[in-house]
Amino acid sequence: MNLTLERFSYAPEDTEGVLTVGNFVLATMERPWIPWDARGGKPFASCIPDGEYVLDPWTRPNRGDVYILSNPELGVYRLKDDRPREFGRYLVLIHIANYVGDIVGCVGPGTRRTVMKNRKTGKYERAVASSGEAMKIITEQLGREETHRLTISSKCGTGG
Repeated sequence: MNLTLERFSYAPEDTEGVLTVGNFVLATMERPWIPWDARGGKPFASCIPDGEYVLDPWTRPNRGDVYILSNPELGVYRLKDDRPREFGRYLVLIHIANYVGDIVGCVGPGTRRTVMKNRKTGKYERAVASSGEAMKIITEQLGREETHRLTISSKCGTGG
């Protein structure tokens, strides 16, 4: 299946977008774009660059089923050992996350965009709601066996 993630906001504190999976449209939350010496943006701190990615099912130890993104041409690798040198992004995932603080360079999907009180910080923050439900939709649409394609693009400026 081909998925699209269209980003519409590159703010200093987060990046927001819309993920289309089959007939479902989901909200997304990511870290802000932070350039880096190597391709791919700053590891574990930035969203990844716009472009086309391979999207595979993956199981995190102790954290359940997620999807992992890769595109070596953009400096984004599946795993640390996949990198040709000691730079480049790896373990970029789509996983449950409601707030930008819940992700470190990954994509957090939700059923809608909102502002909620973050129990970790005690502050009201921009967020995506019902991230677990969004991951359930993604898993039902994609399954856990096949490789898919994700195209990330921007409606407003550049994302890398």
